[in-house]
Amino acid sequence: MPRPESGLIVVAHRIPASVTPLAGWLADVADRVVLITSEAAAPGYAGRFGEVIPVADYTGSDEVADHLDRLCRDGRVASIVHGTEDDILRIARVRDRHGIAGLSYDDALVFRDKHRMKVAAEAGVRTPRFLAPGTPAEAVAFAASAGWPVVVKPRLSFGSRGVEVVADEAGLLRLIAERGLDDMLVESYVPGLVYHVDGLMSDGRVLVAVPSRYVNDCLSFTDGSSLGSVQLDADDPLAAALTDFTERAVAVMPATGPTPFHLEVFRHEQSGELYFCEIAARLGGGHIYETLTLAIGRDPVELWFRHQAGLDAGGTTFTRDPERYGFLLVPPRAGTLEEIKDIPMPPAVLRHSTPDDLPQTYQAATASTDTVASFVVTGAGAAEVEASVRACMRWTEDALRWSA
Repeated sequence: MPRPESGLIVVAHRIPASVTPLAGWLADVADRVVLITSEAAAPGYAGRFGEVIPVADYTGSDEVADHLDRLCRDGRVASIVHGTEDDILRIARVRDRHGIAGLSYDDALVFRDKHRMKVAAEAGVRTPRFLAPGTPAEAVAFAASAGWPVVVKPRLSFGSRGVEVVADEAGLLRLIAERGLDDMLVESYVPGLVYHVDGLMSDGRVLVAVPSRYVNDCLSFTDGSSLGSVQLDADDPLAAALTDFTERAVAVMPATGPTPFHLEVFRHEQSGELYFCEIAARLGGGHIYETLTLAIGRDPVELWFRHQAGLDAGGTTFTRDPERYGFLLVPPRAGTLEEIKDIPMPPAVLRHSTPDDLPQTYQAATASTDTVASFVVTGAGAAEVEASVRACMRWTEDALRWSA
């Protein structure tokens, strides 16, 4: 294996340079970097690294892994860097095959397979009851024991894809008939609000944690409702409780190097007890990247990438901004967005995204991060931020004109 200071740094990353400026982050080793990226993102990285390899079907084909295997067989690869959920498992397999340091496949699977994840989590924190059923009868018996409704979700999906709240035996048997049992997890339903905690972890410790509350929830897109998020105030007792919960959850997960995490937590509407939903060893979706960066004063992805590359990442000291931040994701409707009316935006909007070319036809959202418009907002406290998030909701109702 080549020395870390001289071998190739292979980066597998499909996100465009406008979002993740890798050339700046890795400028001191640019000549050693081989970037494998999507054909769409490749032009933004052209000429910035030793080699840029475009892949036509980045997510769905074996081409990324094939390129990685070829480069590793040459014996010149010192490290492999990844940044998105769809790369975690396949890159872990490549690392294992070639003895490259980093997250192993078995450890990565705990952060991806929701059954393995919950088995690990229940050693440290409260979890809903759960089962990976082997037969339809087992699934029905579990649901009857846990109480209806139950939550049915794919074990290996992300972005709330395929998650359903099932009210009765007929609905559960229908889903089993449609999907099979190989990738199914059934768990008890926890009524109440959903929170998320984002930050960085290393070696089973939380380096920094930012607790937030969802406005609506991650399944809101199924009925066309927006998903918002508001960072909690520092003196909110729930922020301390969520941070403690996060520390206990991270402590029982596989150890990583400095890595972003995204933890989701249910708070029972009657008891107030916190329940583990899931944790990912990567950045959360939506605008969590922007709001976390604003909150901690450091770019968590730059730190993560440089660590994976074996480079100095500038330490792990963070300063929390006294301001609070939030975001709103507006899902598309099934129909045509005809016009965005010229209506002033709420004053607390830091940045927003809306389509330029109209009219434009959309399908209904299939994941919590599918958006037609989005906003990042700020405020002196959580109440101000939530008020701005809701003002953005009203703006989209007034400004976006749809036709069937």
